[in-house]
Amino acid sequence: MIYGFIGLGNMAGAIIRGMYKSGAFENDTILGFNRSEKKTLKLKEETGLVPCQSESETAEKADVVILAVKPQMLPSVLPRIVPVMNKNKLLISIAAGKNTKYYEDILGIDEPVVRIMPNINAKVGMSATAVCGGRFCRAEDIETAKKIFSAVGEVYELSEEQFPVFSAIAGASGAFIHLYIDALASAGVKNGLSRDFAENLACQTVLGSAYLTKHSDEHPIELMDTVCSPGGTTIEGVHTLKKLGFESAVHQAIDAIIEKDKKLGS
Repeated sequence: MIYGFIGLGNMAGAIIRGMYKSGAFENDTILGFNRSEKKTLKLKEETGLVPCQSESETAEKADVVILAVKPQMLPSVLPRIVPVMNKNKLLISIAAGKNTKYYEDILGIDEPVVRIMPNINAKVGMSATAVCGGRFCRAEDIETAKKIFSAVGEVYELSEEQFPVFSAIAGASGAFIHLYIDALASAGVKNGLSRDFAENLACQTVLGSAYLTKHSDEHPIELMDTVCSPGGTTIEGVHTLKKLGFESAVHQAIDAIIEKDKKLGS
């Protein structure tokens, strides 16, 4: 099976590197095209990617076409691949906000389309990725998509209606976590720690807390309570965050992302 990537930005690069490292894909079966030749050549050197000269060449040669371009680029990219697409090819898109029907209508054939939503943690093989199939997808198409994205993390099959919420929580909220880590590190620097040490300490604490939560049978609030001694320092900090609207700010930010996602899809 031949896999063709159209767009070789950060996400596509992470996926291709993950596929390469997994050992589950032959090097000469991964093709790619990008407007910037520099990115193409870098991936060729790192992973054995086979460069293509255009979107249409990539789509024509591939059995699985992975659209890894920004949503605003789709109106110019899709017309270039429509003439070479057919029902025997699988189209996978990671563009935010565009549902499977969007692609099916443009292609105008009973094209199997899989919609994917990975996150940037794919760079370290820790992505949370959502997958759903369009009207013409077969079970084997979903399995093909899962095989690709399992190379960079965990994959969850969802209904398309759940994608905006998934995108907000698993995708965009990663930026919140980076912001939180920076805030913790800055607080450490303010109180006398070096920047490098404070940042490493913040990362390790967030990483450990996430791992503990994921692998514990206890509710996150129960785990929080185990750290909060009566009348102690931690509960003082927790109540300060609550008083300043920490939870409300997170909810409002997620709602804003979902609303923006809906606008992108309209």
